[in-house]
Amino acid sequence: MVYMKQRVISACIGLVLLAAVLAFFETPVFNAAISVIVMLAVYEVLQAAGCAKNRALLAVSCLYSGSIPFIPYLFAAKIFPLVSFCYIAVLFLFLLGFHSEISALQVGFVFFISTILPFALTVSIYLRDREGSSAACFLILLGLIGAWVSDTGAYFAGRAFGRHPLAPQVSPKKTVEGSVGGVLCCLLGFLLIGAVYPWASQRFFGIQAEVNLPLVLFISPFVSVAGMLGDLTASVIKRQNGVKDYGNIMPGHGGVMDRFDSVLFTVPTVFMFAQWLTLIRV
Repeated sequence: MVYMKQRVISACIGLVLLAAVLAFFETPVFNAAISVIVMLAVYEVLQAAGCAKNRALLAVSCLYSGSIPFIPYLFAAKIFPLVSFCYIAVLFLFLLGFHSEISALQVGFVFFISTILPFALTVSIYLRDREGSSAACFLILLGLIGAWVSDTGAYFAGRAFGRHPLAPQVSPKKTVEGSVGGVLCCLLGFLLIGAVYPWASQRFFGIQAEVNLPLVLFISPFVSVAGMLGDLTASVIKRQNGVKDYGNIMPGHGGVMDRFDSVLFTVPTVFMFAQWLTLIRV
């Protein structure tokens, strides 16, 4: 009961913070919020994997990952290769200078995590800069619903109906029945946001929006499953390193990475679908 109370309180605080960040969606404040989340997630993963013993390397990795959300979408193709080349050079200098305490495998893992995590979340900024505020906000909400509503639905469906383990060696409490419940809850979430968003767009953005509800419902299972894959992937890293949670910044939920592991997969999935399907017209 106490654990559930902590989860509910943390979730409510998180939703308030999310609303506050979205209020500054069109400003650099949103970029800064993504940057902070990215740096915290990178820190937590590297700490859990035992790659944070060298504090200088950890600081450089966090600064690099935190800079990616500030690279403008239109110039990313030109700026990112240069920034990444400099970062790789610094990583090799660390490997040469601290070869007795840092392995090549650790350096490779550091580069992978500090690159893939920020890009997965920076996709939300790319959506804003490419699609416009109203359409991008809708697409980002799809990614968040695909992650968090699926997770909540899977949790309660698993507790009520769970019989068959989904991945017992990775996450023993997850069940096939819970996953089905997560997919169905995601479908309902997409249906609700698809029905409500045209009014919300007019109300908050002053922009008339038309949601292609059939296509939104079509991508729903793919987004939900992507979120589950993100959750399981994060669980693999924790299990391999003997860690229960990535942190304790959110009581009842764990660390930032524990809350955003699914989002790292769902928002890019929505982004890719949006390249080919017109999910919303403004």
